[in-house]
Amino acid sequence: METFQFPLYNTYNLIQSDLPADALASSLDLAKRYELLFSRTDPASELFRVNAQAGSTVAVSPQLAELTSSALGYCGESGGLFDITMGAAVRLWDFNAGTVPDPESLASVLRHVDYRTVTCSDATIRLEDPEASIDLGGIAKGYIADGLLDWLERAGGRHSLVNLGGNVAVRGGKEDGSPWRIGLRKPAASSESPSQDSFAVIEIDSGSVVTSGVYERAFERDGRVYHHILDPRDGMPARTDVVSASVVSERSLDGDGYSTALILMGADRALQFAEAHPRIEAVLVTNEGDVLATSGVGRDYAFRML
Repeated sequence: METFQFPLYNTYNLIQSDLPADALASSLDLAKRYELLFSRTDPASELFRVNAQAGSTVAVSPQLAELTSSALGYCGESGGLFDITMGAAVRLWDFNAGTVPDPESLASVLRHVDYRTVTCSDATIRLEDPEASIDLGGIAKGYIADGLLDWLERAGGRHSLVNLGGNVAVRGGKEDGSPWRIGLRKPAASSESPSQDSFAVIEIDSGSVVTSGVYERAFERDGRVYHHILDPRDGMPARTDVVSASVVSERSLDGDGYSTALILMGADRALQFAEAHPRIEAVLVTNEGDVLATSGVGRDYAFRML
């Protein structure tokens, strides 16, 4: 197995496959093309152009149209707990500098958060609200991981792994015939430094494991901890008893599309929601340290606590 690592998408990424090293390295071109499609902040990206022309119908690539259309489906299924029009609200927060937006500014931009104002065809996107802004950061890595796996398979890869900063997607099992063993990251308390240790391992031959957690980007101000998972209803960090949600699915897109919403739902509702969706299984960690899982974990996927 060859390994290729590269920084992109504000994270560190790793690809493993039975392809030659030069073939793996050439996957970086595709990864960069995705960046030029989906970045909210890069003025050269397609999504940046869509936001800049809010209020107009904008011609876009099939990939951006496909991702946006899929994302709108997750918005609807979650009842708006996942909302891709949170772009203006996200801009007000700076989790590196520890910036908390003032309530008036936050209330102002929240008036323009509503995924139902986005319409999408196979080749166009329209933001009906000129003040709205699309942010695909909560779902793009899942789409990209699936796309990279497809590319590796077309190039002849039979056993491949893509890890985009914790979004893990695999195909074909390992070369020795064993399944891939994916560690579920141990969530640290929000006020502590994040731990990279795993609290459990799940085994899959082909599929994806995506974990979202309130510990990933957070800061403390005046005795209060602020994390990056924002609630579209008030623009503030989610108040929830779920500190970590891992979604196991065939497509990494589903993992990204559901994991954040599960955190916002809270443990009881999240477990019921995941159990009712046959495309996914879920492992939740609560703020009390309890580990909850849907029925397919341990039955369809080998699962072991560490």
